[in-house]
Amino acid sequence: MAPLSPKDLQVAPAQQKQPSGTVSVEQAIFTSARTSSKDGYQLVAWSPGIGSDDARQLAVWGPAHDSMIVEDPTDVSLNFHPLGDHKYCISRTVLGAAEYSGRGGRQVYTHCFVLDAASFTKFQNDPFRVLSAALAIHDLRPGAKLPSDLPSLKMLPSGPPVDAGLIRFFDSPVQQQSLVAWTHHALMSKKLMFTGGYNDRFLTVFFNLLPVSIRPEFSFSTRLRYSPRRNFRLIGLANDMEEQKRAARQEGCSVFQFDSPARTPEASRHPWATWVQVALCHREPDEAARLIGEVPLTTRLEDLSAIGNRLRVAMSGKRIKEAAAAPAASSPLVVPEDNTDRGELLVLVERALEGDVTALERLNATWCAQPDRQLEALRQDCARHFLGLSRDKRFEPGSKGAVAVEILSLILRVSP
Repeated sequence: MAPLSPKDLQVAPAQQKQPSGTVSVEQAIFTSARTSSKDGYQLVAWSPGIGSDDARQLAVWGPAHDSMIVEDPTDVSLNFHPLGDHKYCISRTVLGAAEYSGRGGRQVYTHCFVLDAASFTKFQNDPFRVLSAALAIHDLRPGAKLPSDLPSLKMLPSGPPVDAGLIRFFDSPVQQQSLVAWTHHALMSKKLMFTGGYNDRFLTVFFNLLPVSIRPEFSFSTRLRYSPRRNFRLIGLANDMEEQKRAARQEGCSVFQFDSPARTPEASRHPWATWVQVALCHREPDEAARLIGEVPLTTRLEDLSAIGNRLRVAMSGKRIKEAAAAPAASSPLVVPEDNTDRGELLVLVERALEGDVTALERLNATWCAQPDRQLEALRQDCARHFLGLSRDKRFEPGSKGAVAVEILSLILRVSP
């Protein structure tokens, strides 16, 4: 037997017990610095669970000098991508201090959070939940001095698979119309660049409305310049026209403009996008969240069309059945606006079709209430009036009239 060394005689440190329900999340910082090993962009700090292969891949995905589209220290880029076959990285990029090298500009500072597939599932495969948990326990702003190492984090996932509150939040017809069009293009494109006046809330709700098992398919970046080295599926390019033109020349990329979303007729729209339309417009966020949350974890991306059709039928069937079964005496008339009657609603349809936003908002408010026989009859009247008015009209894609048609289709649940 070999003699014992002084180290063998030391008492082993007690292993810290992981708090119940928490999951381990590794972290790393990628930025520009002069260190003992090299100068330039590199991983400057990482937690013990980041292996050499993880570090190599993080360096490939990490944004380097001049990667932020907007030179604004308050701007934030959010990113999500796979790391190898069984891990995922969610990162947050900002501009830090001035470049140490003197080449001008600020250092691009990226804080990465890495977790394996099993841990990611506990966050419902939702990158925004990981970011929220990280922000709750960690100051992600670059400090005056870069750290040399980082601890592994213990994060506490929470919440059901689908947050009904996020569905409820999207109550504006313009937002709903944009999200339905966005969902169609995101599902139909192998690589989609999006521009215009979007915000991160669209991505948050898009992920929230996907089945849990599908969410890891949609890697994304926001507010970073396009780079073929970073193979994101969804790429947010802000409003920089030159950057948009440069990126649009890349092969195999589609472009979606949030400022003038192209309308897709229901007949050729991806069925899951049509289901999203139903989920947003039927004003039953808890029921929509329940239906999506019950989609099996074995669901694949190619199953989404059939499941979208099934959920749409289930929601519509339930609504019709409830309306038919409701006793007239127990269904008090819901009047959304004072003195609103059939004639006034028909006039609102005409004004809305001319692009009157106030009329669109009033019509949308009219059917925010729970199902009601009289309101349903009024909706059908307005839908027929809308179809009659729009039958002979032709609008240029992206024009005010085309947008109005799209929004009225969502509100009245018909397609001209």
